[in-house]
Amino acid sequence: MRAIMERNGIEAIVLSQPENVFYFTNFNPILTSHPAYFLLAKNQEPCLLVHCIRNDHAHEDSTMENIQLYGAWGNNVALSENANGAMEQLIAADVKKIGVEFDFISISSCKALQKSFPSAELEDVSHDIAMMKIVKDAYEIDLCRKSAELVDLGVSTHIECLRKGMNEAEACTEGQYRMRRAWHEKFQEYEVAGFSSKEQAQIDSLCVWSMANERIAYGCDCPRDHVPAQGDLILPMSWARVGGYCVENERVVMVGKVSETRERAYQAMLEARGKVFSMIRPGELFENLYLSAMEIFRKYGFGDILPGRCGHGMGLSTHEFPSVTKGNQLKLEPGMIFTVEPGLMSRELGGVRHSDTVLVTDSGFESLTKYRNDIITI
Repeated sequence: MRAIMERNGIEAIVLSQPENVFYFTNFNPILTSHPAYFLLAKNQEPCLLVHCIRNDHAHEDSTMENIQLYGAWGNNVALSENANGAMEQLIAADVKKIGVEFDFISISSCKALQKSFPSAELEDVSHDIAMMKIVKDAYEIDLCRKSAELVDLGVSTHIECLRKGMNEAEACTEGQYRMRRAWHEKFQEYEVAGFSSKEQAQIDSLCVWSMANERIAYGCDCPRDHVPAQGDLILPMSWARVGGYCVENERVVMVGKVSETRERAYQAMLEARGKVFSMIRPGELFENLYLSAMEIFRKYGFGDILPGRCGHGMGLSTHEFPSVTKGNQLKLEPGMIFTVEPGLMSRELGGVRHSDTVLVTDSGFESLTKYRNDIITI
């Protein structure tokens, strides 16, 4: 980050997006009605700035030595009643350029910063941070492997429960319960909390949900009390976050004999995935993965319902930079983690998609999710 500041003439950094604050400080306040901030000023020690109510939590979880407070709560001593007042004491008043996240920060927050530092220009560092996070280190990869173990369990449990005659919602509940039990037994020392907003907290990020038939085309929806019937397509999905890091698993299931169109789409999806997997290696372009999958879909006659992307980054966000899409000229590098999920969706078809989370290695890739990749039927 200091190198980015030096290159761009930035004298101070103010970050407030929860994922980015966590990336630099290892602190997730879980509820951000009072935001936490990561501050980095030139020639100064990095700082985690939190509301007084988060004092004990921050000192327990954060890797930062310099933790400062704003607001009022109990007998904690704060620099100021509000965050910007505290920043005025932590950052030089005559600073000329401040790096912020234009992808996240609100207009009102920008105005407040300009009022506190009237001589400062605000510069966007969103892309710089995304590029920093794109390659994971050994610690981050280990957490993603743990998350992958949980999502495999969630999806496999869901499918087992569908085979027993449960409806979608019941199968999701059982999958989440199994994931939570596994977390208790194996990974209890790690939080499974998500990154929340000012108005809601995500204490538990262990999720299983599914959609059937035309609802698959919604892209995301709550499970319902639908019991699988002959000819259905069911798409169970799972996310899990361990120690801040998330992966996903998705598997589409055919119920009995499906229509010729659905069966053909399923075969196209499997072939497109196989093509993408065969290309994953350092130096390959993300765009090429996408274009190759789309060629398969066109060959099978589905050129009119092509997806806008066939994968996305995973890590601190469930849909992290970058996307596997047309125009993405980034090259794959060892340590990148993203999903492989070329799929087809429309209201008429429903949808077909398997999603695996993969890690780029020195010679190819490792699939972090291990659940079966073939035709799945009940």
